[in-house]
Amino acid sequence: MYQIGDYVVHNGHGLCSVLDVHTEGFGFYRLETYHNKMLIMMPIDKAPLFLRPILSKAEIYKALNDSVLLSEEYIKDNKERKLHFQQLVTSNNIMDTLHLLKMIYQITEDRKLEKKTLGSFDTQFLQQAERKLFNEIAVAAGITKEEAQSVVYERLKSQMVY
Repeated sequence: MYQIGDYVVHNGHGLCSVLDVHTEGFGFYRLETYHNKMLIMMPIDKAPLFLRPILSKAEIYKALNDSVLLSEEYIKDNKERKLHFQQLVTSNNIMDTLHLLKMIYQITEDRKLEKKTLGSFDTQFLQQAERKLFNEIAVAAGITKEEAQSVVYERLKSQMVY
């Protein structure tokens, strides 16, 4: 059970803080999203389906190091790629988020070579995945969101071979 003040990661909203825990009757958590201060009421019995604890600094950096094993190959068909990206962005597994970002960064590079821009749904998934990941890394590692962004960019882009 989470406690007031704990950070958790919601599969759809990203990093949240636990504001209240109500255990009487219909038990629920009152959460606040980190990025826009939106309030969420989460039934305690449903929490394992949507929430996970924030990772430790060591777990974050292990995942970043393990990201070298992730492929940047992506599905070319837009409809199939959209479905795949939706699964990855809502899985609440940091490796899935890193994989998603690695593929979108590769799509971005490919589009630049074609003198094109990133499509709208790819851009939406990019923003959602970056927000989710950068906020968690910043809080877990005690760094700014901008520093977290640099760490992720350097790690994922340094692995790309052209």
